Order: sequence, then C-alpha cells, then structure tokens
Amino acid sequence: MTRRLSRSAFERAARFMREEARPLEHALFAFYFEGGRRTGVLAALVPFQNPDGGFGHGLEPDMRSPASSVIATVTALDILRGVGADEDTPGLPAALAYLVGAYDVETERWPIVPPEVEDAPHAPWWSYADSVETYRSFWANPRAAVVGYLQQFNRLAPSPFKEGARHAVVNDLMRYPQHMEMHDLLCFVDLLETDGLPREHYEGILDKLRRALPQSVSTTAEEWDDYGLQPIQVVRSPESPLHGVIDPAVIDANLDHLINRQQPDGSWRPNWSWDFVDAAAWAVAEREWRGVLTLRALRTLQAYDRIDTV
Repeated sequence: MTRRLSRSAFERAARFMREEARPLEHALFAFYFEGGRRTGVLAALVPFQNPDGGFGHGLEPDMRSPASSVIATVTALDILRGVGADEDTPGLPAALAYLVGAYDVETERWPIVPPEVEDAPHAPWWSYADSVETYRSFWANPRAAVVGYLQQFNRLAPSPFKEGARHAVVNDLMRYPQHMEMHDLLCFVDLLETDGLPREHYEGILDKLRRALPQSVSTTAEEWDDYGLQPIQVVRSPESPLHGVIDPAVIDANLDHLINRQQPDGSWRPNWSWDFVDAAAWAVAEREWRGVLTLRALRTLQAYDRIDTV
C-alpha cells in the first residue's frame, strides 16, 4: 500500500509554514498550496536584493552576508522561474545584469561567493578562500545553473555571450565522468529544465544525465539519513525528463522515507549542521532551513500525489 502524508500531518506542516517559516517561504507555500498570488512571492524577495541587482542577506541560509553572491542570485532565479516569472518581472533584469557582470572573463567562470562572505557568519563550505578548490573552479557549480537562467530569460542576456557560455558548459559536461558530484549534477538538472534550450544541447544533456544518474545518487534509506544526493532531489516529479531512470521501487521508498522524516512540529529539518562554527548563527539558519526544506518536501509529495486531501 502506498504511504501518504495524512491530512493531519499536512495541516501540521501548513501551520509550521504559516507561523515559523520566513515570509518568503510562507508566501511560496501560499502560492503553491493556497492559491496565493505571485506578487506575494515577489514582495517577499525584495528584501534579499541589493542595489547591484544581486541577491544576498541570507537568502541561502548558510551564508549570512548581506553582500550579493552568485549562489544567492541563482537561488532567487530558481524561485522566480518556479512561480512563472517572465522577463518583465520587477527585479529580474537587474539580477540578470548582475550575473553578466559577475562573469570572470579570464577564467570563463562565475565565482560562487564574493570575498565579503567572510565578513559575516557562514558555513565552512562557503569560505571564500577555499571556494575555488571546494567547487572545482566553478566549472559546473554554479556555471551550469547560471547558463540555464541566462537561457531561460534570454532577451535579457547578450546573445553571443550567452551562446558561448552554453556551448562551453555543455562541452565540459560531455567530458565529465559518469559518477557526478551531487551539486554539479543538480546544476545540470537546472540547465536541463530550462525552457528554450536548443534541441541538440537538450538531448545531449539528457543523455549524459540519464547515464550518470544511477551512478550518482544514494539508493538506500541508511544513506538518505546522511547528507547526499537522493533520487527525488533529481527526479522531482513524474513529469521530470529523468523519470524512469531510477527504479520506481527506489523512488517509492525514497518518498516513504521523506514522509517518515517529518518532525512532530510538522517541519522537515536539515541533516547537516555548522553549530561547531557559530552556534548562535546556526540556530537562526537552522530555523530558516526548516521552512525551506518543509516547502520542498511538500512540493515533492504533491508532485507524486502523496498527500491526502481529505
């Protein structure tokens, strides 16, 4: 029998989103589950955007700096794409301009975080000094995701620049080993799900990811309790172009595990921590992550029709 999130469990999650989540995740919950308007999401994003067009201010909760960063700006664009923003959405042209300006011509990459990250509390993996090594010179993360958003909102990005970056990132993907690092793979999924990709690039990316996915995701409940790439993080719905690559029984077990991970207060909690670096800052970030992860869990369960409606 298929395990489902009960109506009472959903209501606990909804109460958490309304009372404990940040205004942004509250607005997103209202948009996806309560018929809320996109304008509410756009208004909730405004405090995270800087005059330079980039996003910061802890939008990515593990990085508390107010300074703009590529990773926070990509996070914002993911939210905007999800709610159906178009090229005329307020704040979007400035965000795209920030990304074009953040491009490092010499390395042909986007640095994932700025030096200012060190001026505020942050998880150790967001250290600027180590970022080039940690993120493998940024060749996939964040480059593939950035290229996807430049393509998605293509009228706002210079065409030769956009096309050159897209060709480069796809060519590099073809040389990537079949086993892919989780964040790199997720950036290529972002690129794959971009509207308007040229057919030859779409098919090449899809073929590569279909071959890499079985070798790159964790497939047992024991592994899912730890930090790693779970099947439903990649195959986000039955409509995903990657649906069918992973054994359906593994997807079902992963969804069951997700339901089992709900906390008594209705939330889902992160399975990582940096309280050993700054306990007070982590306590704030952890509360914010619960809103992000609870929304993500509910959307995944909704996509797979795993929530009882009565």
